[in-house]
Amino acid sequence: MAYSKRIPPIKIKLNVDDYNKLVQILDNMIDCGNEYYSSKCSKMKDKLLRYSVPLKEEDGTELVDMRFYNNEMVDLFMIFFFGVGDIDIHTNFYDVLVRVREKIKEDKTNNE
Repeated sequence: MAYSKRIPPIKIKLNVDDYNKLVQILDNMIDCGNEYYSSKCSKMKDKLLRYSVPLKEEDGTELVDMRFYNNEMVDLFMIFFFGVGDIDIHTNFYDVLVRVREKIKEDKTNNE
């Protein structure tokens, strides 16, 4: 079978501080007590340390270029949700979403 080079489609550039925060969050979550998330965090941390590319912009700003596949972004998103824990929610944003969608639908119907 021939080797096919596939570049991950999602590209994110972070400054050095934000890159360090991201990797630290993953490192902290490795010992979270949940085997599933611990494994995902360990793999993501290893990937970020191995495949991220340090860059220097013309103005001297140091950045880190990271590439992700869609499923990796989903994993990262779920890791963050698991890590955030309980949050006091003051607004039911789902209800807001439903009202906004209904208004969009109504506006579209009225414009036709």
